[in-house]
Amino acid sequence: MEATFVRRPWLLPLILALLTLIVLRPVVLRPEPGQVLDGSDFRDMFYPLHEYIAQTLYSGELPLWNPHQFLGHPISGNPHAALFYPATWFMWIVGVRRGMNLMLALHTWWAAWGMARLARSFDSSHIGSLLAGVIYAMSGWVGARYYAGHYNLLIVFAWIPWVMTAYRYALARKTWRSTLPGMAALGLTLLAGHPPLTVYLGLSLVTLWLYNAARSRYRLRALWDGGRLLAITIIGAVVLGAALVLPAAELTTRSARTTTDETFNNSYALPPAQYLSLLIPDLFGRPKTPTAYWGAQNYEELTAYAGLLPLLAIPLAFRWKKDDSAYWIGLVALALILSVGLDGGLMALLWRWVPGFSFFRVPARALFFLLLAVAGLTAQLVTHLQTSNVDERREALRPALRVWLPALGAILFVGAVYFGGSVANSSIINGNSPQREFVVAGALTSAAVIVLGVWVVLWLWTSPKTETVQWALLFTCLLVTLDAWHVVIPLITVSTITNSPIWTDAKTIVPPGPDSRLDLLLTVNIASVNGLYNVLGYDPLPIEAYRKLREVADAHIAFDRLDMLLGVNYLVEDTDKPISASNIEPIGHSDNALFYHRKDVFPRAWFAAGVTVEPNDKLVQQSVILGDKDLHNVFVDRPLTCPIASGSANITEYRPNDVTIKTNGGGGVLILSDQYYPGWNATIDGKPVDIYRADTVFRAVCVPAGDHTVRYEFRPLSLFMGIVVSAVGWVVLCAVALFVRRRPRQSPPVGFETQPLDIYD
Repeated sequence: MEATFVRRPWLLPLILALLTLIVLRPVVLRPEPGQVLDGSDFRDMFYPLHEYIAQTLYSGELPLWNPHQFLGHPISGNPHAALFYPATWFMWIVGVRRGMNLMLALHTWWAAWGMARLARSFDSSHIGSLLAGVIYAMSGWVGARYYAGHYNLLIVFAWIPWVMTAYRYALARKTWRSTLPGMAALGLTLLAGHPPLTVYLGLSLVTLWLYNAARSRYRLRALWDGGRLLAITIIGAVVLGAALVLPAAELTTRSARTTTDETFNNSYALPPAQYLSLLIPDLFGRPKTPTAYWGAQNYEELTAYAGLLPLLAIPLAFRWKKDDSAYWIGLVALALILSVGLDGGLMALLWRWVPGFSFFRVPARALFFLLLAVAGLTAQLVTHLQTSNVDERREALRPALRVWLPALGAILFVGAVYFGGSVANSSIINGNSPQREFVVAGALTSAAVIVLGVWVVLWLWTSPKTETVQWALLFTCLLVTLDAWHVVIPLITVSTITNSPIWTDAKTIVPPGPDSRLDLLLTVNIASVNGLYNVLGYDPLPIEAYRKLREVADAHIAFDRLDMLLGVNYLVEDTDKPISASNIEPIGHSDNALFYHRKDVFPRAWFAAGVTVEPNDKLVQQSVILGDKDLHNVFVDRPLTCPIASGSANITEYRPNDVTIKTNGGGGVLILSDQYYPGWNATIDGKPVDIYRADTVFRAVCVPAGDHTVRYEFRPLSLFMGIVVSAVGWVVLCAVALFVRRRPRQSPPVGFETQPLDIYD
């Protein structure tokens, strides 16, 4: 069987493609009309975001700013938009929902193939590498991401083994030219837009660097060479990914992530009880049935089931004398230390001393390293089983066959009988079946069956007969694949997702235009798609100043004052909660809600009655939300020279990246109740003027008396600089790659122990 792959290396990616089609058949096969992947983040964030981007492009605008969420939010620096990653362009062409499904399927296959190539670079067999690809891309960790709808994470996840393989290639070649594949792969990873997982990729590269140095006779030389190659790769990748890196860095430094603390950073650390789910995946139920799941919150962050045989590969790695096993065992230790968060110690050090690491939370996501490790160890285990003789296999497998698996199977069987008896007893006495006991009994039974299957497979490997060993190899492939699939397949589902009736009704009842704002919590990002303006939104990187303002209002239930200042002039209430007030008038109703117009709110553009300079945002937020000061008197963050007079303002043009306001009268400080953010430029009658930050969140300019045209334009310098840097970088990379390709290939220098890795075999 192995010889077939040697003669036909294209079989490996082909088989992985077929397996991907089986696992993702609901995604790849054209679903029924209206059916899409139903992960919560797909519905609430990614579909609306990318549909808005596509709509903006088709209307002839560049998707740089989204005025429909919060008080406006940048798209150019939003990692989840990933404007410059090719998969995003594909979605614009074929349609967002269909395109996203196909790109996810393609990247799942790419992840599997990449892991197989990484395993091959560690001298694993073709079949062992094939199983490594299945474990990495088609097991519980990936299924949980589909369940949650983590689109960008899955895209970046697909590139990680390719970048690692490319770096190993550079370590073997030891030349700057050998960094080009890794530079390109890491540059695309940065453009794909998931910074937290990209940081974990960086840690993976560091582990390869240190491991390569540790196993060399010339450790200091290897440490220097590996560090130099890694630095070249990272610097080149940052240049290639600058189109997203620069604007994303700008957004991050102004987002809610700038004020994180250890409690936030430690969110969703792995609880000790959840370690059991690494062995028994459904022990706490399945999240697709909410009433049948009682494990810790954020199932997607705590799930990393890869299969029983891959887990068994960890202790079995100590039974063979193989140097590279130490690397994978080290990754297992790293995963367990990082995933427990502050209790592990190492995560706290990274938060304090690694720049940018404090922006991230969810320590349990470090279970990614466990997934990577068990995939690599499984490839090595299968390779050892294929290449060792019967005596070596018997010696290595003896404790698993005689002690580990029988003991584990007995524990699982007794547990299944105990919980099954509880169900039967409750049914007889109370006439009902306790759901949790029923689920636990089923999970334990399923795990016991898998233990039995693993025992049979390993027992077959101890046979001296060649034909039996061939059957053992086939059954190993089937067992590993089906064990991984039995968790991932139920988590990848599609369903019919329709627009909320309230949003559909709102679009017909609420008048269009920039003066129409709502404060509607239900599926908040739908406003981006139907053209309304919602002062709420769902995004991991909200602007910190606005988040703090709403946080103060939320803490003191002071939304009435805040909504009045924000210009929230349309209210939506349930039909059983009618509103009666002199400042509110009903404008319509539907089967789902009542719609009201509020008459006493501020217009979107208005002149301040007074100005106070106060750079302390906390004091301003408290005064605006809780103070008794007239809201027409605004706070600004720095001194300005402007007459306090009276005037009128009218928005005449409101586009995603441009706002035009006509003013007349005595002039003064003009407030536009849109989000203050770098990259917005203002002109008065064509002449540039400074933009001030008013009430911590609004844009303000000083307008002289008379009739004037004030124009805001969003032209972020960070984006245009990033585009130029990325474009030049890709042109130079392609030119250098063509030049290098024309030159004869050189052998690695004498004295570099690692053999050159033919990653293109």
